[in-house]
Amino acid sequence: MKKFTLFAILAILIVLVAPFAEATDIPAVPSGIPLSELEQFIDEFAAERIGEKTAGASIAIIKDGQIVFNKAYGYAIQDETLVDTDSVFEWGSATKLLLWTSVMQLAEQGKIDLNKDIREYLPENFLKKLRYETPVTMYNLMHHNAGWEDRNVDLFYNSPNSVPGLEESLLAWEPAQVFPPGTVVAYSNFGTAIAGFIVERVSGLYFYQYVWENIFEPLEMKDTSIHPIQADNPSIAERREQIKGHIPEKDKLVPAKNERAFIGMYPAGSVIGTALDATKFLSALMPGNETSALFIDNKTLDEMLSVSLYFRDGFPRYSHGFMEHFGAVRALGHGGNTVAFSALFTFAPLERFGVVVMTNQAGETALCAGLTKALFGEYVLPERSSEFADANELAGMFTMARRQMRGFIKIFNSSAFLPVKAIDENTLNIAGAIFIQVSPYVFKNTGGLEMLDILDYIFFETDGSSVSRISAIYFDVLPVSTGNMIISFGSMILLVLCLLYIPAALVISIIGAVKNRKRGIPSNLMKKLNIALFASMAAVFFNNIILAVKVMNFETYSSLQVHFVFNIVYAVLAPICVGFMLVNWKKESAKASMVFNMFTIVSSIVLAVILITWEFWR
Repeated sequence: MKKFTLFAILAILIVLVAPFAEATDIPAVPSGIPLSELEQFIDEFAAERIGEKTAGASIAIIKDGQIVFNKAYGYAIQDETLVDTDSVFEWGSATKLLLWTSVMQLAEQGKIDLNKDIREYLPENFLKKLRYETPVTMYNLMHHNAGWEDRNVDLFYNSPNSVPGLEESLLAWEPAQVFPPGTVVAYSNFGTAIAGFIVERVSGLYFYQYVWENIFEPLEMKDTSIHPIQADNPSIAERREQIKGHIPEKDKLVPAKNERAFIGMYPAGSVIGTALDATKFLSALMPGNETSALFIDNKTLDEMLSVSLYFRDGFPRYSHGFMEHFGAVRALGHGGNTVAFSALFTFAPLERFGVVVMTNQAGETALCAGLTKALFGEYVLPERSSEFADANELAGMFTMARRQMRGFIKIFNSSAFLPVKAIDENTLNIAGAIFIQVSPYVFKNTGGLEMLDILDYIFFETDGSSVSRISAIYFDVLPVSTGNMIISFGSMILLVLCLLYIPAALVISIIGAVKNRKRGIPSNLMKKLNIALFASMAAVFFNNIILAVKVMNFETYSSLQVHFVFNIVYAVLAPICVGFMLVNWKKESAKASMVFNMFTIVSSIVLAVILITWEFWR
């Protein structure tokens, strides 16, 4: 009887507890969404954004080595062709994950030392603008802190026939080293491409050949191409023509005019392929108990996915080129943007869960960042015992560390300031996005500016009295001095005034010429010099407008030389012309003409100074 009673009680307990035990074993994504509800969740999530904020998208999700979701949404060509799961998309900078994997494969074989000076792997005198004694290592390339300024020219090309080889592309225009290695994170496509060139030098294969032999073929990634013009996989080149990149225009998504660009430094961002193929790569990074197809020993994989660069106070930032993702579980990955495509790859190694989101739209965040956050959940911040900072003391004007600091483009980059304003002692407004302090000197993005949605947290560093830098995953932001702000804004104002003076001078000259003709007053040397000066000023403006258009249309650096020469000629001849005017100044008797001449002299000299100081000659 006692046994029967005992068994009865046990049976009742099993019946009562079983539903709860079963519930805890239901497969789910890191944010808690059950896999059985995943398709419905993503369908509803996409429905709110496709056509409104996103043109088209392909989404693939992997769990424990199995595809649990693979679906496409929206248009390949707006209002014409739908996206499907066979549509190919551009990876953009997510390509870099293949590069760092290649580097670690060669490191495993003892062919690359991550701590060694990279010049030991490069041709002699290959890098001519290194200015610091501290050597640049592969770790610096992985962490984007080798110190190079950004490179905006000779990155993209309009035609596949214009794309040079990787070595030629790197030599076309070497950026200056503006920070000591290891001190400032300034995202660098140039540094990444250098790493790709090192892979070529060490392996004896072109980089695209190396990737095919050591990554694509072992993983059977047949629907992917990494060659800059897809010569490694012609079928991908054909399928790329069936999809167009889009941009927002007047609250509507339209195909971009220059949506197809080819990258010479292709290890930094040239891959094109399907989302499903991309999950094969993520799966190989999460092999479970098996040995990854990418490495001889999983210890190398574990090393690659271990944190190698931290924010202050131990917050993870980079893992050998892989970016840390702040979610409910530890995750890594990389985003990518091209001229008109966006992508985001994210995976959680321990949970063996990976998400690939690819869209045919420039700067897309609604799905790439939004969906990824929804699937990976909220990050739980470690507690810190120190006191919170007063946000009022962190406010100021900042600028991106990733910018071009040499050459004519620097005038535009130097004027792109990032305002940080305090709303209260724990809240900051950064360019329209609202950040709330959640840990001492750590602020969480709560929204307000869609383009910054990809940034979850920012970290402030101080030197005791003021902010020395603001750091996010991708980049550092540095304070701007009042003097630099005055110089930048002052230069822009003077440029605008010079530009406005040109049509005014033309009108004044025409009116004066008409009056003098009626009075029979002949033109003198001063008038001729005056006309020559403001006409040359007009020519300079037109010259630099053409220069800017060429840069926006991905013209090569060599094609810009003629415009630099024109600016140099003006900067030399304008002071000579002014000198002649000053020598003949006493010959001018009319006060109105003297005032007009003075305005022309001042404007021409100001323009010449701006051309020289802002380096419109290189």
